[in-house]
Amino acid sequence: MYLKKIELAGFKSFADRTVIDFENRLTGVVGPNGSGKSNITEAVRWVLGEQSARNLRGGKMPDVIFAGSDSRKPLNISEVTVILDNTDHYLPVDYSEVNVTRRLHRTGESEFFLNKQACRLKDIQELFMDSGLGKESFSIISQGKVEAIFASKPQDRRGIFEEAAGVLKYKQRKKQAEQKLFETEDNLSRVQDIVYELEDQMAPLKEQSKIAKQYLSLKEEFTQIDVAYTVAEMKEAKSGFEQAAQQLESLNEQLAALARQIQEKESKLQEQRKKRSHLDQWLEENNQSQVSLAEALKQAEGQKEVLQERSKHTQKSAQEYQENLTETNEKISTLEKEKANLVEKLSQKNGFAQTVEKEIEQANAELQKYQKSTKELIEELRAKYVDQMQEQANIGNELKYLERQYTQEVAKNQSSLEKQENANKDYQQKQESVTEVSNQLEQLQATISEENKQFARLQEKQQSYQKQYEDAQKKMYQLMDETRQIKARIKSLQDIQENHSGFYQGVRVVLQQQNELSGIAGAVAELIEVPSDYTQAIETALGAQAQHIVVENEVAAREGITFLKRRQAGRATFLPMTTIKPRQISTTALNQAQSVNGFIGVASQLVQFSAEFSAIMQNLLGTTLIANDLESANAIARAVQFRYRVVSLSGDVMNAGGSMTGGATKRGNKGNLFSQANELQSLKEQAQRSDQRLQTIEKQVAQFQKQATDCQKELENLRTKSESSRLEEQELQSRKNHILEEIERLDKEQKIYEFENREVQDFINSYTEQKESLTKQQENVGKELEKLQNEMQDLNEQDDLIEKRRESLSQELSEKKATLAVNKEQINTLKQQIQTNEQSFSEQTQRKETLEKQLSSLTSNVSDHEVSEESLQKQIASLTEKKDELQVKLRDKREKRDRLYQEINEQDESLSQLNQEQKEKLAEKTTVEVAKNRQENLLDHRLAYLQEEYHITFEKAEADYQAVEKNDETKEQIQHLRYKIEQLGPVNLNAIEQYEEVSQRYDFLHKQREDLLAAKNQLFTTMGEMDEEVKTRFKDIFEKIRQQFKVVFPNMFGGGRAELFLTDPNDLLNTGIEIEAQPPGKKLQNLSLLSGGERALTAIALLFSIIQVRPVPFCILDEVEAALDEANILRFANYLQTFNNNTQFIIVTHRKGTMEACNVLYGVTMEESGVSKIVSVRLKDVGENGQIAVEGKDSV
Repeated sequence: MYLKKIELAGFKSFADRTVIDFENRLTGVVGPNGSGKSNITEAVRWVLGEQSARNLRGGKMPDVIFAGSDSRKPLNISEVTVILDNTDHYLPVDYSEVNVTRRLHRTGESEFFLNKQACRLKDIQELFMDSGLGKESFSIISQGKVEAIFASKPQDRRGIFEEAAGVLKYKQRKKQAEQKLFETEDNLSRVQDIVYELEDQMAPLKEQSKIAKQYLSLKEEFTQIDVAYTVAEMKEAKSGFEQAAQQLESLNEQLAALARQIQEKESKLQEQRKKRSHLDQWLEENNQSQVSLAEALKQAEGQKEVLQERSKHTQKSAQEYQENLTETNEKISTLEKEKANLVEKLSQKNGFAQTVEKEIEQANAELQKYQKSTKELIEELRAKYVDQMQEQANIGNELKYLERQYTQEVAKNQSSLEKQENANKDYQQKQESVTEVSNQLEQLQATISEENKQFARLQEKQQSYQKQYEDAQKKMYQLMDETRQIKARIKSLQDIQENHSGFYQGVRVVLQQQNELSGIAGAVAELIEVPSDYTQAIETALGAQAQHIVVENEVAAREGITFLKRRQAGRATFLPMTTIKPRQISTTALNQAQSVNGFIGVASQLVQFSAEFSAIMQNLLGTTLIANDLESANAIARAVQFRYRVVSLSGDVMNAGGSMTGGATKRGNKGNLFSQANELQSLKEQAQRSDQRLQTIEKQVAQFQKQATDCQKELENLRTKSESSRLEEQELQSRKNHILEEIERLDKEQKIYEFENREVQDFINSYTEQKESLTKQQENVGKELEKLQNEMQDLNEQDDLIEKRRESLSQELSEKKATLAVNKEQINTLKQQIQTNEQSFSEQTQRKETLEKQLSSLTSNVSDHEVSEESLQKQIASLTEKKDELQVKLRDKREKRDRLYQEINEQDESLSQLNQEQKEKLAEKTTVEVAKNRQENLLDHRLAYLQEEYHITFEKAEADYQAVEKNDETKEQIQHLRYKIEQLGPVNLNAIEQYEEVSQRYDFLHKQREDLLAAKNQLFTTMGEMDEEVKTRFKDIFEKIRQQFKVVFPNMFGGGRAELFLTDPNDLLNTGIEIEAQPPGKKLQNLSLLSGGERALTAIALLFSIIQVRPVPFCILDEVEAALDEANILRFANYLQTFNNNTQFIIVTHRKGTMEACNVLYGVTMEESGVSKIVSVRLKDVGENGQIAVEGKDSV
C-alpha cells in the first residue's frame, strides 16, 4: 500500500483546491521557509485523526481553515482527502482504493468520510490503529520527533517505543477499564446505599401491603356478597312483582272470559232453536249412510270366500315339503353310522402303527450298540491309556514340588520368628509413649474445662446484654413501624385531600381543575370544620349536599356546568353565594327545643366556617337541630311540632312532617369527607409523640449495644485463648492417635507373623500325609494302565462275532419299517373316506335347513291367510255393528230434539252462576294489585341502595356478581365480613403499589449490584491482561529495535557502534530507555554528551531502525535532517537510497543533498501572498535555501 494522492481545499495556506499525485518512489517536497510546505505534512496528520490544534501549529482547531490574505477573504470550510492504494489489502477493508476525507466548518462542526460515506472519527482511528498509519505512528516524522528522541528523558523516550510496539490501544483499553472501574465502584456504592435504604422500607411496606390486600380481599368479598344478596332480594321482589302482575293479567283474562261466557249464554238460547232444524237434516243424511253400510258388508263377505280357497292350496304344498324333509333326515342318519364305522377302523390302524414304531425304536437302540467298529473301541481305550500315563507323570511332578516347598517353608518360618520378636519390642516402647502423652493430655483438658466454664459465665452475661439490646431494638423497630404507618396514613390522607378522592366524579373533576375555572370556592365538605363528636350527625344532616360546590356567582356556576358537559365528566350541584339565602329556626321554636333534655344545638352553630360562607352554611344547616339520641330527637321534633328536621349524634333523623329515618349504614367516603381533617391532625400529633419516644429508645438501644459489644470483646479474647489451648489439645491428641495407630499396626503385624508361623507349621504337619496320598494315587494309576491293556487285547479277539449280530439287527429293522409304511397308507385311505362322509353329511344337513325354511314359510302363509280371514270376519262384524249403531243414533237424535226445551231452562241457571263468579274475581283482583304495589316499592328501595352505596345498576350487578342464596346464613356472613373490615383499622391502600415498586426496585438493584461486582472483577482481570500484553509486546519490540539499531547506526555513521538499554528491566510498564552511541573515532558515551549533529543523526538512525522493525506503507519526513551538516546529509541521503523495506518516502526538505537522493520533486511557492501553490521543479532550479527559480516553475 502507498499514498496515491492528497487533495487540499481551504487547509491553512492552500486556499484553492490542490491535488498532489504521488508515485511509489522517493519523493521530495521543497520550497523556501514560509511557503507552506510543512502544511502538507500537517494536512496528512490532520486527516488521519489529529485532535490537538497545538500539534498542527495552531491555537484552536478552526485555525486550520484558510484565514484570508490581502487579496482574499477568509474561508469557512477546510477539507483534506488522502487516497491510498490498497490493492494488497494492507488495510482490513474490501476496497482496492481507500479514500479518507476530513472536513471542518468554521462553526466548529466536523465531518468525516470513508470512501465518501459519512462516518465517525473513531471509525477512522480504528481503521488505522496498529497499521503504522495512525496519528501517533511513524508514518509522519517531523523535526520535533527527532529532537524528542535526543532531548527527552528516558521515561519520555519510552513513548516512541510504545508507538512502535503498537500497545497504545492496550493502554487505552486499560485506561478505559480503569475509568469503568472507578465508575463501577461509584455505582456500586450508590446502589449499595439505595439497597440498604430499600431494605429499611420493605418491612413496614410489606406489612401495610398485606393489610391492604386483606382489606381489598375482604372488601371485594363483602361487596360481592352484599351486592349479590341485594340482587337476590331484588330478584325475589321482582319475581313477586312479576307473579302478581301475571296473576293480575290472568284475573283480567278470566274476567274477560266470564264476560264473554255471559254473552255467549245469552245468545245460546237462539242457537238452540236452530239446532232443531239441524237435527231433521241430520236424520235424512244418516238414512243414506245406512244404505252404504249394507253394501260394504256384502263386499267383505265375498273377499272372505276367496281367501278360504287360497288357504287350502297352501296347506297341500306344505305336505309335499314335509315328505322331502323326512327323506333327508333318513340319509343323514345313514351317513352318521358309516362315519362311526370308519372312525373305529382308523383307531385300530393307529394302535398297530404305534406298536410297530416301538419295535423299530428298540431295534435301533440295540443296533446303536454295535455301530462302532472294534478298531474305534480300541482307539478309545488307547486314548484313556494315554490320559492315565499323563496323570502318572503329573503325580510325579507334584511329589517333586512338595519336596521343594517343604524346604522353602522351613526357611521362611525362621525369618518370620525373628521379625515377630522385633515387632514385640517396638510394641512395648509405643505403649510407654502413649502413657506419657495421655498424662499431658489430661492436664491440658482440665485447663480447657476451666476456660470453658469461664467462657460460659461470660457468654451468659453477654447473652443477657444482647437480649436487652434485642428487646430494646425490637421495641424501637415496632415504634418505627408504627411511626411509618402513621406517616403513611398521613401521606394517604394528604393525597386524598390533594386528589379530592371520595367526591363524585363530576365534583372531583371540577375541584381538580378549579385553577382553570374562575370563582370556585370549594366543596361544602372542604369549607367547614366539624368537631369529631358531631361528624356523624353533620354528615347525615348534609347528606349529598356535602359535595355541593360553592361558587362566587351564577356565572361561575354556569361555567362549571358547561365545563362538565364539554368534558362529559359527570354532574355536580353549584351553590352561588349571590343567590343562596340563609335560613334559620324561629326564636320560639328554638326556645321550645332548648327546653327538651338532650338538645345539643343548631347544626350551623356547631361547625366552623369562614364568614363569607355564612349564608351558604345557614341555608344548609340553619334549620337542622342536633340531639343527643333518637329518643331526645323524637321529643324535640314533637316540641317544635315536626316543623324542622332533628338529627341525633348517631345519625338517626326525625324529618320535618314526622317521618323517621335510621338504622345501620356503611360509613363510606362521604363520612371521610368530614373526618379526614380531624384524623389528619390527630395523626400528626401521634407522629410527633412517636418521634420523641423513638429518640429515647434509640439512646437505650445504643447503651445496650455498647454493653453487649464490650462483653463480646472479652469473649473474643477468651475464645482466642481457648482456641490456642484446643489447638495444643488437638496436637497432643494427634500425637496420641498416631502412637495408637502405630501400636495397632504393630499388633496387626504380630498377628500376621503368628498366622504365617501357624500356616508354615500346618504345612509341615500335613507334608507327610500329602506325600503318602500322592504315592497311593501313583500306584492306582499303574493298576488302571494294566487294566486298559487287557481290555484292548480282548477286543481284538471278539471282532467277528460283533459284525454278525449287527447284520441280523439291520435286516430285522428294514422289515418292520416296510410294515409300518403299509399301515400308514391304510390310515390315510380311512381318513379320506371319513372326509367324504363328512362332506355328504354337510350337504344333507344344508338341504334339511332349506326344506325347513320353505316349510316354515308355507306355514306362515297359512297363518297369514287365517289372520286375513279373521280380519275380514272382524270387518264384517264392524260393519254390522256400525249399522246397528247408526240405527241407535237415529233413535237418539229424535230424543235429543225433545230435550232442547229442557236445555234452555238450564242455560238460564248457568248464566246466574257466571255472574256470581265474576263478582268473586273482581275482589281477588283488588288483593293482587295491593301485593304488586308492595313488591314494586321494595324493588325501588333496593335499587336505590345499589345506586347509592355501589353506584351500580341492577343489570350490571346481576351480570358481574355471582348469585347467593337469600337466607339467614348469608346475612350473618355479611355482618361478619363488615366486622372483620372494621377490625383492620386504618388502611393504606397505596402500600400495595408502593411495596411492589420498592420490591421490584430492590430486586433490580440487588441484581444490578451482583452485576456490578462481576463487572468489577472482570475489569481487574482485563487490566491485568492488558498489562501482560503491553509487557510482552514492549519487550519484544525493544529487543528487535535494539538489534536493528546496532546495524543501522554503523551504516549511517560509516562505523562505530550504539546500544539501547532499559533503565529498569524489572518494571517493563514504566521503565525508561537510555541510548549510548560511539561514533567512529570516539568512545562509547551517553547520547546527551554527543554533538548536536551526532545526536540528530543518531536519532534518525533510531527512527530508521524502528521503521525497519515496524514497516509503514509510507513515511513523511518533515525536515528531519535540518540539523545535519553536509557530510551527515550525504550519509542520510545515501542511506535513504539503500533503504529497501517497501516503504514509500515523502521528504519535506530544503537541503540539496536530500533533494539529490529524491526521484521526484514538488515545489511549494507563494506566487500570491499568503496562498500556497504546488509546482513541479528540477534540481537545478532550487536555491541553497530552497528558493525555486521562476523559469523552473511548472504548475501541477
